[in-house]
Amino acid sequence: MIELTRRQISLLRSTIRQTLGLTKTRRSTCVITFHTIPTELLIFARHGEIAVTWRVPGLYRPDSFTIPIDALVTCEGRQSDLVRMERSGEVAALRWSDAGIPQAAECPLAEPADMPDVVRDLAPVGHDFLAAMADASATTEPDSLRFALSYIRLRGSDGQIAATDSRQALLHGGFQFPWSDSVLVPASGAFNAPAIREARTVALARTSDWVFLQADAWTVALQIQKERRFPDIDAQLPETTAAQTTLSLAESDAGFLLSAASRLPGAEDSCAPVTLDLNGAVVVRAKSEQQDAMTELLLSNSRKQGDELRVSTDRNYLTRAVQLGFREIHLRDPDLPAFCRSDRRAYLWALLGKDAVLKGDTNASRIESPVREIQVQGPKPLAPRSLVAAANSNVLGDQQSSTPSRREPVPLIAGNGQVEAKSLTELIAEGEALRTTLRDVLTRTRALISGLKQQRRGSRARSAERRSPRSVPALSAD
Repeated sequence: MIELTRRQISLLRSTIRQTLGLTKTRRSTCVITFHTIPTELLIFARHGEIAVTWRVPGLYRPDSFTIPIDALVTCEGRQSDLVRMERSGEVAALRWSDAGIPQAAECPLAEPADMPDVVRDLAPVGHDFLAAMADASATTEPDSLRFALSYIRLRGSDGQIAATDSRQALLHGGFQFPWSDSVLVPASGAFNAPAIREARTVALARTSDWVFLQADAWTVALQIQKERRFPDIDAQLPETTAAQTTLSLAESDAGFLLSAASRLPGAEDSCAPVTLDLNGAVVVRAKSEQQDAMTELLLSNSRKQGDELRVSTDRNYLTRAVQLGFREIHLRDPDLPAFCRSDRRAYLWALLGKDAVLKGDTNASRIESPVREIQVQGPKPLAPRSLVAAANSNVLGDQQSSTPSRREPVPLIAGNGQVEAKSLTELIAEGEALRTTLRDVLTRTRALISGLKQQRRGSRARSAERRSPRSVPALSAD
């Protein structure tokens, strides 16, 4: 008899479903095998080129049976109640309790799937390998028949992971693989499954036909594809010196762009196009095929380096570059791919061409990202001149390059030219006096503005018959 909690069964099903990419159609043909040895329960499943195994330590009587994976739907849950499974003739019997009420089910036995031989000699690999493989899997083209676009290339010579769907490509190097040549393995959702993604220990191994990934108690086997050819995406990646223009995206603007891009007009149009306008300001411009109104995002804190340039891109690729952590986007021409590079990673994607570029419109609705506070680097500022004795302006000139100690009182210049340290109480009093003065200035300014507005409203009312209402001028597109 085998015992697992309902929570463990839920984890088991979800991890296998993600790893094998089981759709409703594929689930109906997938089976799961429970195999026990005295000190371990082995649970494994396979679909096509991917297999997965979960090892659960314990004390067991030798047994083995296979059932359809969908048979576990009835007994999974979030509770810690035990589910008891055992072979009974030609069926497997499942027994558990739900809110204290006994439950039972039976399912027919099935033939086990062919599994690759177990490999014990694995080499450790960095934990960031899991995230890199998740990113690479998201860059493939599922079920592609052209080249090997549904596969990921693992190149042992430089430890590089590479993937492409022909419209975008991602490269991530610097890993240590226990082989020297290149292999192609299928993309998998395993690297997004919490049980595998959150593993503490990660290791790799390879045979002639399989690459094995061990993540804690889970092992994922990826069958090596030997027939298809992987495109030469390395040759498509230029050096940063080839860029005509570079967008330097501020961190605050990165979050603003990610939250706003999907709500810009045209998100449902083919290729979800936006225009990236680097013409003085940094503007992201979009318009729907069904609407004439244009909307612009002004990235107030970002800057362009190099020539002025307008390009059109699928917003999904632009935001993906941002999600991958890139903050510099290099551009050469509206018809050539955009690209990003860092020490270990590179990402490039095809642009939509010159014909898709939107020019500025003075009637466009413009939304500006919040302007961040500029942090000035360098020496701390000296005390305001109003707090310094005028008779010592010559001494002040000699002291401008010095920086006050971090926890010492701010040095002020005394009348005899010697440095006198003012007490904290005196400094607070001066600060409060300055605050009172500024509040008075602010109050007077508001009163002045209010009076001017009243005068303007009166003037407009008197000339209402002779002049039409004025519209708010639109912001410039540049």
